[in-house]
Amino acid sequence: MGDPTSETSVNSPGSQLPESTIRNGERRMFWLVMLVLGGQGTLTPVIVRNASEMLTSDDYVSRAVGTGKSGYTVVEILIDPTGKPQTCGVVSTSGSKDLDLKACAAGVLQGKYAPATDETGSPMYGVYRMRVRWHMELFFDASTPTPKVPADIVLEVAKLPAGQRSVAVTLAYLVGEDGAIRRCSVITSSGSAPFDTGACSSMIKHYRYAPAKDKADKAWPVIRMQRIEFTSTKLG
Repeated sequence: MGDPTSETSVNSPGSQLPESTIRNGERRMFWLVMLVLGGQGTLTPVIVRNASEMLTSDDYVSRAVGTGKSGYTVVEILIDPTGKPQTCGVVSTSGSKDLDLKACAAGVLQGKYAPATDETGSPMYGVYRMRVRWHMELFFDASTPTPKVPADIVLEVAKLPAGQRSVAVTLAYLVGEDGAIRRCSVITSSGSAPFDTGACSSMIKHYRYAPAKDKADKAWPVIRMQRIEFTSTKLG
């Protein structure tokens, strides 16, 4: 059907995980408290049906070489309940306005999307986050692996599961018109229930988005997806 993520990248209920820090421009101390997430449906984020077709190798290489730029562009595209793109904004620039605009144009004009759905399966607005990696052909080495897609948010904890240097979980949120996270579903588990539910509870408590607005500047409740990574200076 498609991939909701693309790059063109034991405690009992009520108990607590170690004291933690969010790295996202500021450092804050808080406790990760587990949520009970069972007994309800799952939020489904926007799915792009043709990620491999939105940008070709010509788009990557010619544009990057022509400007002398390389790096990542990250854009967010607002998709309405019928699957049509409404708006696009640059979240992280590659350093080239031309490349950033090309990424948005590809997402809006070339992308084919399945809309986000709530726990009952009803379509609703959603935000699709797309990363585009631009590189210069002159320096491209096929033997070099593709860089790891970075996490959207990094949480530092005192201790990770045994033998792990990091764990990651992908979440879907229902975000209200005011930008507050109302509900959370686990899309891809970290393999640890305390970390999955801890990620949901911490983001609901501490994170807030700018309202998602359509072409008419009207704010809508939307479903967003985010990859959370837990790291620690100490091995589990």
